[in-house]
Amino acid sequence: MSVIQFPKFNPAAAKLWAKLSADDKIALLENVWCMQCRDETTITHINGKAERGSLILNGQCIRCGSPVGRLIEKEWFE
Repeated sequence: MSVIQFPKFNPAAAKLWAKLSADDKIALLENVWCMQCRDETTITHINGKAERGSLILNGQCIRCGSPVGRLIEKEWFE
């Protein structure tokens, strides 16, 4: 795995993120769709917020730098 910056989360998002295993975190960060590359990519420069029990990640594609996002549904945290 390449080096990824630590995510910037608000407190509610940080609590949700902490519930995930290290393996799940890696899998989720390395499986993001980039519209520019039209391929699966890794998200970097991550910001996260919690909404209605789900975690929303926003960041950049590791290859082209385009904005990418990832929704982690609340079922992951139950």
